[in-house]
Amino acid sequence: MTSPSHRQRGLSPSLTPWVAVLTGVLACVVAAWSTGAMDPLVFVEDAGPLVRWSVPVVRVGHDVAAAVTLGALLFAASLVPDSGPPRRGGSGPDGSAATAPAMRLATVAGVGWTLTALAGVVLTFADAAGLPLTSPALGAQLASLVWQIDATRVGLISAACALVVTSGAALARSRAAAAWLAAIAVVGIVVLGLASHTGTSDDHETSVNAMGLHLIGATTWVGGLIVLVTLHRTFARHLAVVAGRYSTLALWSYVAVGASGVLATTTRLGAWSDLGTPYGLLIVAKLVLFVVLGAAGWWHRRSTIAELGAGPRGRPFLRLAVAEVALMGMAFGIATALGRSAPPVPEDFPDPTPTLLTTGFPAPPDPTTTAWWEVWRADWLVLGAVIVALGLYAGGVVAARLASAQARRASREAPESAGPSARSAAAEIRWPRGRSAAWVLGWLLLAWATGGPLGVYARVSISWHLALLLVLVFVVAPLIVAGAPVTLAERALAARDDGTLGPRELVVAVTRSRAAAWVLRPVVATVLLLVTLVVLTGTGMLELALTTHPGHLTMLGGSLLAGVIWSASILAPTAAVPRQALVCLGVVVAAAFAAALWLARTSVLLAGDVFARLDLPWLTALAAEQARAGAVTLFVVVPACAVLALVVSLRARRRVH
Repeated sequence: MTSPSHRQRGLSPSLTPWVAVLTGVLACVVAAWSTGAMDPLVFVEDAGPLVRWSVPVVRVGHDVAAAVTLGALLFAASLVPDSGPPRRGGSGPDGSAATAPAMRLATVAGVGWTLTALAGVVLTFADAAGLPLTSPALGAQLASLVWQIDATRVGLISAACALVVTSGAALARSRAAAAWLAAIAVVGIVVLGLASHTGTSDDHETSVNAMGLHLIGATTWVGGLIVLVTLHRTFARHLAVVAGRYSTLALWSYVAVGASGVLATTTRLGAWSDLGTPYGLLIVAKLVLFVVLGAAGWWHRRSTIAELGAGPRGRPFLRLAVAEVALMGMAFGIATALGRSAPPVPEDFPDPTPTLLTTGFPAPPDPTTTAWWEVWRADWLVLGAVIVALGLYAGGVVAARLASAQARRASREAPESAGPSARSAAAEIRWPRGRSAAWVLGWLLLAWATGGPLGVYARVSISWHLALLLVLVFVVAPLIVAGAPVTLAERALAARDDGTLGPRELVVAVTRSRAAAWVLRPVVATVLLLVTLVVLTGTGMLELALTTHPGHLTMLGGSLLAGVIWSASILAPTAAVPRQALVCLGVVVAAAFAAALWLARTSVLLAGDVFARLDLPWLTALAAEQARAGAVTLFVVVPACAVLALVVSLRARRRVH
């Protein structure tokens, strides 16, 4: 135990979040003053100094509170072991006792997040409207216009997520509830990226994607460290284990923050010389803090965490961690000031074309020429996901091979004791090359489909848009499912016996749940697929996918998810499925013919107003273009379903023989 006199000489752990807030506010004030972001507005109405300065100051407190909320939920779900004896399965009473401090901290921080989010909405609106807080017109205008302004609408969505998370954390104590609440918190944080610097430049989506990844990486990293320092006395027995797990999480967050920061900087600065501007100097300051924090994290992994496991009280670890929290608060403050400052690169084109104004991207060349093969526009979010998916899969294959080698070695060393079961286990763990090939091909095809001609022309043409959607559903998704990632994860990931939800436990909980079993029935999955396709193409979602980034991401994610669920149900290796699967494949083919016939004969133009606004010289016959979309439907769906039917039939025969 630490003596009282020894405790008094150190900082109270409960004050750790306030260290981040204080250093963040100070850094924000200095940084915003250096760029002139807080100067009075000249050509529009100014809300006054109180509103101008309150917006960034409240945002710093908001970001710290959101980070602590998310960090506490992650600790409760996955990092803090049960206080009782090790066991597999649920957390039970001991798990509830272990998660209670983190859930209480999440509740307190969630209250702060909710209040600062709501205050931020009011202040942001007052700043945009040029109304001081004492203006009698502020309330009426806020009530009528708050949902029409992007920044305040996003703020309200984030505040709603914060309220749900806070209420849930106050009532729940289980690890599963903490995991679900953490997912909602992630949504509430990532959505704030939609309110970042955007404009009509063709870097809009890159900026938004980078900002969303940057926010989630930073909040996980910073919030986790604040929670670790604040609650370290409550899990003193397991401090080395918790710190080690957080260190792994922090490393992933560090990589995400660095990669997204570089990507976002390329959209803000036009040349190296821009680093000499006030805006660029703040980026340099953030870079210096990033490097210093990385060095501190390396020292933790090399020295202080190991010392925790050896038995010392952990004072060196805690002192360095508190210093890190102070530097992280400064980084939050500088980031807030950057959000209020104008970057050197203009955010708007002076005379955007109709296509750029509608879709956010310049018009592609005429696809009837050979130039369409050369069209490429990298989707950095998808490319990042592809790299991570391929890397994790490769790591899983290596882990499975190591397990296979160990099983074979044990079988050779003790063949009598091992017996046939160990030898069969060694053979079973060997990972088929065909699965690896399917996984790699599927993700590479996803990168090409979203960044190549399909992804570029899908923004301006209904036939190309439908081709992209159907390729994701009927080509990419089956290849990903054929890679058997769930089976690989179950074999490669280590199981935990301390009640926490590690990566393997999360995978098993989702894929082996009753809901998953119900959704993966071929009939249910087929209905879900057809409904998803109708919603994405036959409703207002189509216009949103063509004109907005959130709509486009919803289209990509929704179609890929529906395709994966459907493909998993069709390719399920069970004896009861083949007949149902073949019938469902026939239903999908019939639906494709019906859709093609409707597209060719209907007078209703899907998203006709959007395509007409593009004013493309090679896209004038919209009805003929929609008829081509019907032909594309048959061209993609019929062969894909025929291949899947062949695979299902061959598998059924193999099981019979």
